[in-house]
Amino acid sequence: MIPDIVRDFCGHAPAGLALDIACGTGAVSLYLANTGFQVDAVDISDVALAQFAKRHPGIRVICTDLDVFDLTVAHYSLIVNLRYLNRRLFPQIIRALKPGGLLIFETFMHASNKALDRGFKREYLLEANELRDAFATLDILHYAETDSGCEDTPARLASLVGKKP
Repeated sequence: MIPDIVRDFCGHAPAGLALDIACGTGAVSLYLANTGFQVDAVDISDVALAQFAKRHPGIRVICTDLDVFDLTVAHYSLIVNLRYLNRRLFPQIIRALKPGGLLIFETFMHASNKALDRGFKREYLLEANELRDAFATLDILHYAETDSGCEDTPARLASLVGKKP
């Protein structure tokens, strides 16, 4: 299933190369490739990457640890980061976007209700407004902090779409 934020906003990105950070089994990467992007799909799991590695010629899979992987400066028209948090990448994401490039970022955040944080380590949860503050140099097209809507994993989500000036 493709998250609404990707469907609603990926068309705002200029054509070109997209980066799918922590792409998992590649549903978003395949969607982006099918909409015309060349895609770098990055994940640490070779098992996950193997599930879609050769399903589209417009996708290049990169099996690497995002704790040590560095993004190329001014390289991407679109960067998608869903359900994954690595604060080390925040400044790199900004630098990796080409001018006019688009960032779509959505991940879990700390909730005041401890039950909503069930199963999540605190360091992998955003604080209120943290995502917006981290990407304040972008032109913010969309920002929201909402309940995830997932009954099996209740949580709060921070969602941001920003364009590099």
